[in-house]
Amino acid sequence: MNVTPGLGPIMGVGMVAILFPVFVLAVFFGFIILLRYIRFKENTMMIQRGIAPDAFQIPAGLDRKRLLTPAYRLRNGIITCCVGIALFFGLLTMGVGPWLLGGLIPFAYGVGELLTIVLLSPTKDRKPFDPNE
Repeated sequence: MNVTPGLGPIMGVGMVAILFPVFVLAVFFGFIILLRYIRFKENTMMIQRGIAPDAFQIPAGLDRKRLLTPAYRLRNGIITCCVGIALFFGLLTMGVGPWLLGGLIPFAYGVGELLTIVLLSPTKDRKPFDPNE
């Protein structure tokens, strides 16, 4: 009978360390699936009663045309760049590693938004694209 005393609690801690992240992810994705199912049922019930569900998709006070304006996209690009830079420097205090992607990815997305605004906006000396020319 060669049993090491105290090995049982160590094995239990290892099992919790493995199963806890799996449990958290399962709860998170289960909640997302539940929300999607509730929205699906709500839309089907609205269609059955003759109500257009599109009217309820945008929160009150927001206009879809306003969300697509260059000024709104410029604002979102600047905010995303600033959040990415702040996350990058905040995570840099932990040292150089793959966790820095948590700041670099939002920064790159914000730069992409800003480039989209700069490249697609017409300037004074450049005419808008005309396919008939």
